Amino acid sequence: MPTAEFAIIGTGEVPCGIYPQRSEFEIAYRVAKLAIDDAGIKKDAIGSVLTASHMMGTHYNTEAMFGHLPEAIGAKNCKVVAMTVSGGASSFSIRKTAEGVLRSGEVDYVLVIHAQRFSQFPAHEQIKFFAHAGADLEWEVPYGMTYNALAAMMTQAYMEYTDTTMEQLASVCVACRRWANLQLNAMFRDKPLTVEEVLKSRMVAYPLTALMCNVLADGGSAYVMTTAENARKICSNPVYILGEASDYSHRNIVNCKVKDLDKMYQFYAPVAQKAYDQAGLGPDDMDIFEIYGAYPFSSLMIMDALGFVQPGRSGALVEAGETSPGGKYPVSTYGDALSFGHTGTGVGFSCFVESVRQLQGKAGKAQVKGAKFLIEDAAGGAYMDIHFTVMGNEIPGRS
Repeated sequence: MPTAEFAIIGTGEVPCGIYPQRSEFEIAYRVAKLAIDDAGIKKDAIGSVLTASHMMGTHYNTEAMFGHLPEAIGAKNCKVVAMTVSGGASSFSIRKTAEGVLRSGEVDYVLVIHAQRFSQFPAHEQIKFFAHAGADLEWEVPYGMTYNALAAMMTQAYMEYTDTTMEQLASVCVACRRWANLQLNAMFRDKPLTVEEVLKSRMVAYPLTALMCNVLADGGSAYVMTTAENARKICSNPVYILGEASDYSHRNIVNCKVKDLDKMYQFYAPVAQKAYDQAGLGPDDMDIFEIYGAYPFSSLMIMDALGFVQPGRSGALVEAGETSPGGKYPVSTYGDALSFGHTGTGVGFSCFVESVRQLQGKAGKAQVKGAKFLIEDAAGGAYMDIHFTVMGNEIPGRS
């Protein structure tokens, strides 16, 4: 019978977008307070504060590493302070760190925080950073490799292999926007989108148009984690970690474990299956599929791996509206980086926090009625790894 060792009992989040008047410290304080209040505990109960790295934010990172946040938020009984960074996979690695801290028995509650503020950096600095980050200094940077270019080449390969159309790629963006229109904190919450608008936006790197590319933003989120046993005592609706699995593929994309990049679902699928197996559940049991894809093709490849659609047919499923609000297979209910906003290392946090909200019945207009189980993912670098987590508001087979 599956068991659950850990649970989330509260979350916090601020609106995502361009907010130059905010500081990343203020964001961190705010989401910390929201998460603690939502968990229904006192701040002195927090025994560990874990922080995710602020991309490009040297000052914030240094202050966080040197214990600024526990003092600033008044966590007087904090014993363990740490920072975790693994790119877009940071939301997973920091949670594994939290699990280790809780398993040690040193603390009862761990507060996990992410804050990001890109707006403090001029556009040319952001462009320079992302032109080099994750790119090989010898083989890629001199020739102008960027994330958009890499995503464009992989999109071409995926389209060739699956016969996915431009309209279907655009439909991924529209589906994400429909969810974001229901999210109070999404960057594009007030901006509806159509397939035609996506296709007519300027070409960035063929076949990716501007509206197929994510937008960097300021934002942040937090959550409180504890043991499942403790959660049941103090929380009426804890969210349990039921199963999880990971794998690492490469540093440079040419060394990917799956040599045909159009078939990367073959790298993802066994990992997802391990998470399902650990939870004692399968794709048919999932009410939601929370995907962090950042580009349309990436979302489609992960859908191909999750077992609810035949590999290569995800584009048609999205085009038919089945992943949008009201569809049979809700996907990325927070809007993904495409419409929620890309907060650097924080997109996985947005995905995870939304997962908790959905399972606690706190997702507002975006709430999937009766949601009990879901699977979510995180990944970092130039598609270097994958992490899947099955979550639920009950433990399968346990009355």
